[in-house]
Amino acid sequence: MVADDLRAIAAAADYLENPRFLMRVADLVGRPAEALLKRLPDRAHRAMAKAVDAAMHKALDLAIGSLHSGAHGSPSLHSAGAAALGGVAGFFGLPGLAVELPLSTALMLRSIAAIAHSQGADLSDPGVRLECLTVLALGGQMPSPIDVEVQGSHETAHLDAMDSAYWTARLGLAVALRQAASHVATSGAARLTATDLAKGSSAAVGKLLAKVAARFQIVVSEKSVAQAVPVAGAVAGAALNAAFAEHFNEVARHHFGLRRLERQCGEAAVRKAYGAALVASRAGSPK
Repeated sequence: MVADDLRAIAAAADYLENPRFLMRVADLVGRPAEALLKRLPDRAHRAMAKAVDAAMHKALDLAIGSLHSGAHGSPSLHSAGAAALGGVAGFFGLPGLAVELPLSTALMLRSIAAIAHSQGADLSDPGVRLECLTVLALGGQMPSPIDVEVQGSHETAHLDAMDSAYWTARLGLAVALRQAASHVATSGAARLTATDLAKGSSAAVGKLLAKVAARFQIVVSEKSVAQAVPVAGAVAGAALNAAFAEHFNEVARHHFGLRRLERQCGEAAVRKAYGAALVASRAGSPK
């Protein structure tokens, strides 16, 4: 690796271990959002879960269908579209989430795909298209539990020593991602849609979707509660959605940048450099 590679890995470790989205929320609408999030009623949580489920199915349709077409647009254009949707949703608060979130998630997925393509990823590969979807699970402020399947003792020890939220989440998604990609490749993307999934045709894809949705909902909750703050309104709604989209763009840039380096230098070398950057960062942090 050259110096630029090591700097890119250090920047990735800095961002992926400390996502900035909740801080942006606080800057835009202040602490009321944090207080509201803690007092959110069960009904609101159920509404968010339903909106996230719809968004995941919309994103799945894109991931297994049209993302390989090459017509992805620019990340900045997709962020602007997401901001516009947020402005409209800001007039309606939480009830508007069911309409806005699937559309903004679809825009974000196209942006993530454009970033993946710019880092040399092959979007004709079903595994890569589904990996774009998993970026939505890598941007949570706090790590949520993801069961890690099929891991060796050496890998487990290395992961524990690094204590990385990003690598833990990625490893937790790896088996489900491989199984879902295998199913899509075998079935043919043209014959597998979110509608098929809703009918239970693919347990492998459904499992991946559930894992992604569980973590994506954490960030959605932060955004949606902030949009519900009375002083926020449509202007803050647009700004929040722009920050929301740019946050996942940043996660995608770092994730697919790491994946590009893994193809060039090997995953073990990248993970070692990432761990060293993480240790150095934490050593330099104030106690």
